[in-house]
Amino acid sequence: MPDFLNPYIGTLVNFSTVLVMGIIGSFIKKGIPKRFSESIMTAMALCVIYIGIDGVLEAAPDTSVNAPLLSPGLFKILVMIISIAIGTVIGELINIEKWMDKLGDFASKRLGGLGGGDSFARGFVSCSILFCVGAMTVNGAIASAAGDHQLLLTKSIIDGVSVLVMSSTLGIGCAFSAFFILVYQGALTLFGTALVGVLTETTLTYMSVTGSLIVILLGTNVLGITKARTANMVPAMFLAIGVEALLNWIF
Repeated sequence: MPDFLNPYIGTLVNFSTVLVMGIIGSFIKKGIPKRFSESIMTAMALCVIYIGIDGVLEAAPDTSVNAPLLSPGLFKILVMIISIAIGTVIGELINIEKWMDKLGDFASKRLGGLGGGDSFARGFVSCSILFCVGAMTVNGAIASAAGDHQLLLTKSIIDGVSVLVMSSTLGIGCAFSAFFILVYQGALTLFGTALVGVLTETTLTYMSVTGSLIVILLGTNVLGITKARTANMVPAMFLAIGVEALLNWIF
């Protein structure tokens, strides 16, 4: 493999795993009774919510040096609140979810309407958010940029199992979230190669806990409890970088 592809090994494995397992799962769909599909989706939603909660509860970094006036826990909460609030406004202005829906519809039409437009777009958007928001995505991409692919290889196994189950209920649109992973995670890795050694462990923590809030909402969406436009909240995760710096300056 060419040297310039080395930082992207983890992402390429992740992409291939989700695509293959998603396609396999879409073929299983026809053989699963509706009541089993609904139960599987409920179980998956609960697992997603757990993953999100586990990420949010990640230990807050020590802020005694840069922000001695705030406790670590309060600092983390402020970063999440401000990032989610402003990031969601930015996402709504851009209307990321609308563009992702259009991308899903476009792919569905180009593929002959596989699984129906609505079903395809729902699977594509849901899996794209699930597989691209959270601690393992951000930390894994940055780690891969430094040559450590362990996190993304582990993530590939988790995503593979998840997409197999989800595509058996939502259809082949889930499989095509692999292309979103390729672009988004690849871009994060490219970002990481430019900033290896610049982004601190603390900054990555704030990014991941903010992203975990979005993962929780994704799970409640699947359960039908909420109808949040989770894709429009994604900018919050990157906004956490600036919010952390601002709070350090203020306090």
